[in-house]
Amino acid sequence: MSHYSRNKIWLCAFLMMLLTGVCTFMLADSVQAQEKRIPVEELKKISRMTFTLRDAYQTSYTVFIFAKDEKSSTLAEEDYWTGNQPGDKIYTGTYKAALVKKGAKYGTLQSVQLGLHSVTLPQTWHYTVRSKAKGTPDILMITEWGTSNFNLAKPFIIRSGTLMPLKFVDHKGNKLDEYYPAGRGDGVRMLSGARVQFKFYNNAVFKYAVNTFKLNVNQLELRLTDTRYVDADHPSWPNSGVGDRAYLDSLKSAAQKGILPGQPGIKLGMTHKSVQNTLKKARSRENGEWGAYYVYRHYAIGFDSYLHELNSNSRIMVFNIFAEEHNLYPDTVIWWLGKPNQLYFNEAEGVYDMIYNIGTGKLSFHYEEEGGQIYLATIYR
Repeated sequence: MSHYSRNKIWLCAFLMMLLTGVCTFMLADSVQAQEKRIPVEELKKISRMTFTLRDAYQTSYTVFIFAKDEKSSTLAEEDYWTGNQPGDKIYTGTYKAALVKKGAKYGTLQSVQLGLHSVTLPQTWHYTVRSKAKGTPDILMITEWGTSNFNLAKPFIIRSGTLMPLKFVDHKGNKLDEYYPAGRGDGVRMLSGARVQFKFYNNAVFKYAVNTFKLNVNQLELRLTDTRYVDADHPSWPNSGVGDRAYLDSLKSAAQKGILPGQPGIKLGMTHKSVQNTLKKARSRENGEWGAYYVYRHYAIGFDSYLHELNSNSRIMVFNIFAEEHNLYPDTVIWWLGKPNQLYFNEAEGVYDMIYNIGTGKLSFHYEEEGGQIYLATIYR
């Protein structure tokens, strides 16, 4: 046999092997695709929970949640987390999700891990949060027990026809925990601009924490954009006021410029005479350790002279901002402003002082107990 003939036979054999391999892979892919397709009628029979979810284009899908290895039992005593009573059904298994586009006859099995291993019926602790505007998808919340005050919520959205998990990141993009605290019942809400708020009662400070995230569909993330505490006697959602981030930015800007926050016409170093026509009538006037103070509702202006010495040449040396109503804490300040230049216990005053150098100015925060609520912010040079 010639060398040419041998090569021709070898080439034909190789092509046959290659074609067989391609057919085998195509068949495997076809079988796998068929396994992922489940008729809607079958999903309705085997699913333990269903949710309606819209993507960013407002296309509606049904999320079916089921477990092929599901087992059932009966609740023997009250479940304080879920609110279920003795006699309610408990189902356990490896739960998965299938997605059905509106009008479709088949659902597609999703590969996403739900982290869900049991369902007690009737149930209200897994739920959807409806979007407020086009371009923003609905969010599915799968939750688990956190504490007696809140659940831990894990969010999912539909993107490109697939159910996908969202990750929580801080304002710098650093990953946070997989779950986030959310109060039961009304612990999550969505606002305009793809903002999502989480609220829960914080036992450490005896207040409600309200944290705002920005949803980024492309990055599949919820990025922290603001924080805020609400007094326990006002548990409803805050609908007005400034969050911690904007408030601290305003204090930082005022310290950098040496002005009274919200009143740029009043500056450190100005004489008593130059501000007499600008200042409103003070609620009270008193002497402090270093000089006289004009005290107003939200702040006090300090001079370099005592009341009996105060004259037209006396100068403004400090702004004291009464910060208690803003529910600020040291950790919150450090979160948004970074590490302070100084942090120590002022034994003479019996308080903690946390000081930031802002340009040529200084911004300090004062609180009585370690990690306690900040009652005063000070701007000076």
